[in-house]
Formats: sequence, C-alpha cells, structure tokens
Amino acid sequence: MTQALSEQSLAKLKRYLSDYQPQLEKAIQAIQVLKSANTESEEFAQALADLHVCATVLEPYSEGIVEAIDQFTEEQSD
Repeated sequence: MTQALSEQSLAKLKRYLSDYQPQLEKAIQAIQVLKSANTESEEFAQALADLHVCATVLEPYSEGIVEAIDQFTEEQSD
C-alpha cells in the first residue's frame, strides 16, 4: 500500500461523511420529535415525513460509507 492510496481512501471517506452528517442530524431531530410529539399533531406528521426523506437519502450514502470504510481499513492493514 502506498501513502497516496491511503490518502485517497481517507479523502473519499471524508467526502461521504460530509454528505452524510447533515442528513443524519436531520434524521436524529425528526426522531426526537417523533418520540415526544402527539401522534395526531402536524409536528408529528412533518417529523415522520422528514425522517422518511432522510432515510431515503441516507440509504445509498450508507452503502457508500461502508465501502469507503472497508477500503480505508483494508489499506491500513496492508
């Protein structure tokens, strides 16, 4: 393994994290609302919709992050 490969893998991982974090934070906020809001409220309905969007956006990023982590970890062990 070369230093350049490791740096490329780390850069790729950081890009995924930068894209992933804002959606993850929105999902956590929605979950907190869902835990405390009345299920009949507009707030609950909006939080449920927000969580659905976040989950849809996060799904492919999750797969990418797993691949980026695996690649980085493999290169670190070489």
